[in-house]
Amino acid sequence: MNTYWNFPAAVGGMINSINNAGLETFRGNALDSLTREICQNSLDAVKDKDKPVLVEFKSFSTPINIFPKRYELIRDFKLCEQTWNGRNKKSEDFIQEALSILGKNEMKFLRISDFNTKGLEGAKDGELGSPWSSLVKEAGSSNKEGDSGGSFGIGKSAPFLNSKLRTLFYSSFDTTGYQSHIGVANIMSFKKNEKQITLGNGYYTHNDNSTAIPGLLDLDEDFKRNETGTDIFVSAFDPKADWEEEVKKSVLTNFFITVFIGKLVVKINDFEINDQNIGQLIYELEDNEDNRILKNYYSLLVSNKTIKVPYPAKVYSKDIQFEEGEAELFLLNGEDLNRRVLMTRKTGMRIFEQKNISGSISFTGLLMITGTKMNNIFKQMENPAHNEWTHERYEKDPKLAKKIYSELKKFIRDTVKKMLQEQITDEMDAVGLSDFLPNKDLSASSSVSKTESLNSSIKAIITKQKEKEITKKTRKKGKETKDFEEQLAGEFGISPTGDQGGNGTGEHSSGGNEGAGATDSSGNNEMDQNQQGDKGDRKERKPSRNPVQMKQRYVCVDKNNGRYKFNIVPEKTLQRARLVFSVVGEQSDYDLPIKAASTDDGNVTIEKLSSNTVYLNSLAKNKSFILNVEIDYSNYCVMEVELYEN
Repeated sequence: MNTYWNFPAAVGGMINSINNAGLETFRGNALDSLTREICQNSLDAVKDKDKPVLVEFKSFSTPINIFPKRYELIRDFKLCEQTWNGRNKKSEDFIQEALSILGKNEMKFLRISDFNTKGLEGAKDGELGSPWSSLVKEAGSSNKEGDSGGSFGIGKSAPFLNSKLRTLFYSSFDTTGYQSHIGVANIMSFKKNEKQITLGNGYYTHNDNSTAIPGLLDLDEDFKRNETGTDIFVSAFDPKADWEEEVKKSVLTNFFITVFIGKLVVKINDFEINDQNIGQLIYELEDNEDNRILKNYYSLLVSNKTIKVPYPAKVYSKDIQFEEGEAELFLLNGEDLNRRVLMTRKTGMRIFEQKNISGSISFTGLLMITGTKMNNIFKQMENPAHNEWTHERYEKDPKLAKKIYSELKKFIRDTVKKMLQEQITDEMDAVGLSDFLPNKDLSASSSVSKTESLNSSIKAIITKQKEKEITKKTRKKGKETKDFEEQLAGEFGISPTGDQGGNGTGEHSSGGNEGAGATDSSGNNEMDQNQQGDKGDRKERKPSRNPVQMKQRYVCVDKNNGRYKFNIVPEKTLQRARLVFSVVGEQSDYDLPIKAASTDDGNVTIEKLSSNTVYLNSLAKNKSFILNVEIDYSNYCVMEVELYEN
């Protein structure tokens, strides 16, 4: 059979350069995207649902001569070079690297194979809309419905980012017994001759219709397929990082639920992740914020104290109605938990974490949508990277989608409070209060008299019916719904409604902590209270590339006047530094204007204020200091504070 590389011509059609929208969706972490998309696609193609899907990642090297029709592809890359010379630097660099790789003696491949799957059905006839056509030939197309994880047809682009040639080979054994293979080169348009220019995608095939070649592809001499499934060969696989560790981390982070319940097994070369060792692998991860959160979620799965609450039945229209239990909320309370709910759908893949639920309760949660109808609705709200739900994406009725999503979030908040709310007692531990007690050494050396006190009991609770009007620079808040939460808000740095809640005690991404007890303010080095920061329109946050690690807690001293007290411990000596303040929201953060600031440390001085930033001098490594701030906002809020070196 005559096989060759076929690059179809674009007769009056679009000309494609090196940039590709599908590829750019996953750029930033190519291996993580590869792992997420491959495992999800394999789970969607499961053959026997009573057995786990096995996905294997195996790297190998092979003599370059085994590469199918290598000289033809070299010829086509040289035509690319002639077409784009002097026209696009990025294309030129890619072409030069590709020609260099194809001229070497060996090539590295990554073989990705799945088992207990259906294979690429439809390969024999190339039928439009079949799994084979959707994966190999169609752009932005997916035939997945109902319980599946994917819906955009964009995830298939992720493996191409891991090939220096942007060239893959698919080999399939489907449920009809048909065996086939085909190559796909996702490069750029080039001139075949003076009259023809290609589309940019080429196929290793046996006819001008670019259909699959009969028979399996034998590139890995140590592997032979004897059952249904699909093999993807990623050519010129040469990642800079430790790829095995990256894939392992991605599986543990994104599919720990699926592995735990026995639906997925992953092999990475000779290492296997399964339901028997998933717990040990998670608990052995290094101690950092992300891994601590992952351990919280895994503890939720295995604890006998976990509470399970089914989502109630809902009727929205004749066509859209959910039966009771189409989603289930798992909750576990305890000390120092992450106060988040991990959102997942039928496949069990991590999507995102719902934050800002309740700051007065230490808990961790997991919401799993398992019902077909509910899964299908939320799948249509999901973005191509599978890490966000947005009601605008539900094209049929965005307003209805907004209502459905809002009611789900309300169910989570209400259930957390109902099931986990602790009773108020006459005594309460003021967690983290010691960070804000007077420093005796500083008090003795200072010429300024300082007094600080904390009442041991609440003498009165006053409920205010009307709060100060919110300016357009700050996030809109709801009314407090529980008086005792108003008293505890400073303890955890949280809005009482739960809509704008925080994470309480725990490290920020920048190394800090949230939450603490409440106390009165005092200190020297007071800034002019009438000095105002910039009052421009709200702007998008632009974090520095070099944040400095620190530890921090804060308490609310005077809600109505926006006064907070921070205990800050930098982990680096800084001659000049700045603290940047923002309000943490559900989807994004907002700059928080600072009206005034002072410190209790005679060695730390405040240089100036500017909008949401406090500029300081002389910060000592691992030495704490108190910073008193007054913000332009009269309600409780969850603040994020980041430290940078000037």
